[in-house]
Amino acid sequence: MGVPVNRATTGCELSGNPDAAAAGAPGTSKAMKSAFGRRSWLRPEPVLILLGLVGMAVVLPHHISGDGHSRYRELVELFDHGRLSNDSYSMVGPLFAWPFWAAGELAGSRQDWLAQFNLVLFALTLAVIYGLLRDRMDRALLWRFLLLLTAGSMVAAHVTDFYGEMFTAACVAVGVLVALVRSRAVTGWVLVVIGAVNTPASFVGLGLLSAERTISRRRLRYFGVGLAGVALIMGEAWLRRGGPFVTGHGGPTALPRTLLPYSGMAGFSYPFPLGVLAILLSFSKGLVFFVPGLLLPVRRRLAVLHDRDRVDLFRAYLLWLLFLAGLVVVYASWWAWYGGVYWGPRFFLIAVFPASLALAVAVTYRHAGPLADLATLALLGLSLWVGATSSVLHVVQPPFCADPVLERLCLHVPEISPLWYPLVDPPRLGAGEAAYLAYLAAVLAVLAAPVLRRLPGKLQPWLAATRPYRSRAAWRL
Repeated sequence: MGVPVNRATTGCELSGNPDAAAAGAPGTSKAMKSAFGRRSWLRPEPVLILLGLVGMAVVLPHHISGDGHSRYRELVELFDHGRLSNDSYSMVGPLFAWPFWAAGELAGSRQDWLAQFNLVLFALTLAVIYGLLRDRMDRALLWRFLLLLTAGSMVAAHVTDFYGEMFTAACVAVGVLVALVRSRAVTGWVLVVIGAVNTPASFVGLGLLSAERTISRRRLRYFGVGLAGVALIMGEAWLRRGGPFVTGHGGPTALPRTLLPYSGMAGFSYPFPLGVLAILLSFSKGLVFFVPGLLLPVRRRLAVLHDRDRVDLFRAYLLWLLFLAGLVVVYASWWAWYGGVYWGPRFFLIAVFPASLALAVAVTYRHAGPLADLATLALLGLSLWVGATSSVLHVVQPPFCADPVLERLCLHVPEISPLWYPLVDPPRLGAGEAAYLAYLAAVLAVLAAPVLRRLPGKLQPWLAATRPYRSRAAWRL
């Protein structure tokens, strides 16, 4: 695990009291009580999380479009006509939205109710994560993690429609935590498998999770997780489309040619190395820009902040990354690796969980150097900007990028990226959108405060070293 964890030091570290940490055991019990006790509810983060969820529900427009409409039609076929659709998208996630369908039937607005499904699912995800970890990790670190998921990630763009990525990401993220907290129960792995079946392309990521658990625990039974996922994916394909390998994801047979050399081809026609680079670094879809927390180190910092005997958070971080890596491997060669006309890296929503955890750790960790703290502030600001552009500054692309010939060209130009195009052509904001931006500014202030408080003391030696150069008398012609 890297740095060995001393129980007494860990307790004091959690309390944020460096003097107690230096002293050792005295005061440790009080520190742990403060870190895990009820007083953490007095923190601003829980209020900001609730405000963020209310803002997503009230300020952001909810609708059903694109692939979300395809999933809606699957439910129409099943509940209105009594037959299974042979559509290419899994029915696992939509079936879990049945209560929203039923409520919409009573209210006479099925689509309006189903458009709220992903937001409610995300809110439940936050609640379950809090319930699992509240007595197993520092509350300050936990609240910052949950707040970053809410306001400092690309989640907002995924809770306003009926697309399937939120269901997969939520099931896998929560399932991994449940599996680590309750290692003898199968509930966590059932959730992981359900999430993976909802996105058949995630079978590689599921296999990586299964292999990691098998090797690290030296238990062959974990291979059953991957096998169960693959069997259910093939079983659904067989039941709905007539064959275990009939995915229905062949894509269009003819695509427009552009200036790009690999345009005009469908299927797995994109060169794998170029696909990986595009998924990581393209300005309109690149994970480096949309989930910048992935760039931060985690293992050694987390070993200082957190007692792994309560729950192995780094293992959860690693398993989330492995699932993400599996998605990158599959989609890198797909002709539509960018996810079509959609804001940001659509297929890789699971990345917000490891990225938010890494950024929360960086904000909480007090022993980094001044350059590391400045990098944390920069990535924190970028993450909140992602939250802003994925919500009230939501711009999928400039109008001319809707032309199929120009669509792919628009993926690699910085000023046409949905992250930066709002600065080129600022959208008009109403009172609700302006209030949401003010909310995000408050979140940034709360999360940046710990770093800003400790930064001046770390910069003093640097300022002292530059004193001779700041004196006019020291300079000669």
